[in-house]
Amino acid sequence: MSPATPIITLGEPLIELSSVDSTNIYAISQVQQQMAVSGSCYRADFQTHGKGQMGKSWGSEKGENLLCSYTLGLSSIQNPMELGLKWSQNQQFGLSVAVSLALTDFFEAHSGGETYIKWPNDLYWRDRKAGGILIENTLRGAEWTWAIIGTGININQTQFSSALSNPVSLKQITGKTFEIPLLLKELSAALTKRVNEWIQGKFETMLIEYNNRLYKKNEFVKFKHNQIVFTGKVIGVNKLGQLIINKGIEQTYNFGEITWEI
Repeated sequence: MSPATPIITLGEPLIELSSVDSTNIYAISQVQQQMAVSGSCYRADFQTHGKGQMGKSWGSEKGENLLCSYTLGLSSIQNPMELGLKWSQNQQFGLSVAVSLALTDFFEAHSGGETYIKWPNDLYWRDRKAGGILIENTLRGAEWTWAIIGTGININQTQFSSALSNPVSLKQITGKTFEIPLLLKELSAALTKRVNEWIQGKFETMLIEYNNRLYKKNEFVKFKHNQIVFTGKVIGVNKLGQLIINKGIEQTYNFGEITWEI
């Protein structure tokens, strides 16, 4: 198979939802009920209980932003890293890299630049949060069978909750109002391109791109670990998905072990 040949297409079929608790919750329920089609996109105008990482909520004004989840069935896709073997949990960071690159590809095409990946799962423009990613997975024993790729991107919203410290939308950046259905097609195309690159075994090259787009790379930042605040230089992210920070010596941190204090 040619490297340019897409193995999967994300965004088809498209299921439009007026209001839902969470597109990820809805998509997961479809998988659990064996009603999901790999590649499906579930898009909502409004989420009553939008999900973020580590139990955080994701708020959005009705009809103003891109709120969607994609289902990716892995059981029928050949594993390029371990030929003949099933997909496993230790490959999940590769999908996270692919999705992060897709979101920055998509957003930067409209923002004009200065778009970054804030480890582990946020889309940033300059020093402001433009979106987030939540990937949830289902397993059958040790086999990774499904991935639910949840994305929330600020598009036309201009008023945000005071509880959010640094949000930004495409409309605030550009002054333009965007057609959500058209942007959804662009996002689906960007995700299709990047996820196919990952499936085709290009993780190492993609990780280099990911680190080139890493928020605050080579800058000194305050973090909190075990209730202690420290300052360290952001070096990069390794192939295990750990953040590398230099605070006199280089140390690695897993997701959930530290928080940004900026």
